[in-house]
Amino acid sequence: MSGDSKIEWTDSTWNPVRGCSKVSPGCKHCYAETFAERFRGVKGHPFEFGFDLRLVPEKLGDPIRWSTPLKIFVNSMSDLLHEGVPDDYIEKVCRVMLAANWHTYQVLTKRAERMRGLLCGKLRSAAKVPHIWWGVSVENREHGLPRVDHLRAARPHGTQVAAANEP
Repeated sequence: MSGDSKIEWTDSTWNPVRGCSKVSPGCKHCYAETFAERFRGVKGHPFEFGFDLRLVPEKLGDPIRWSTPLKIFVNSMSDLLHEGVPDDYIEKVCRVMLAANWHTYQVLTKRAERMRGLLCGKLRSAAKVPHIWWGVSVENREHGLPRVDHLRAARPHGTQVAAANEP
């Protein structure tokens, strides 16, 4: 856990997945990739493998161990809805969020179509609770507006749209 997150809109981060791949112009200057790649090859470091996509199952139980209610940014160093993350692993992450319901979770993605499919199907229970906020990144109209449409169609209880300036 990052106990004192420097991200102004959250208290903490939780990364049961690490790494990602670029899907849109909003990924061009990815802070997470820049950070992770600095540690590629450093034995024992959480980012020993740089920004290569990796599941980190030993991190799954972290929120259950955190007794103080927190606002938690889920996968600040990845995208939970990345196509390389299996549905069953995403379901495990959601089960933890449902069980540790004294926290508020912030899940942001650029893969809104996959989010919509899962929230309307296998993850419907996670879409209905107010302590999990599902959101999309919006870097410009071309890429962002379709994501917002997918988010709206998924109809999660708590939704967020994080906007960045157009490049």
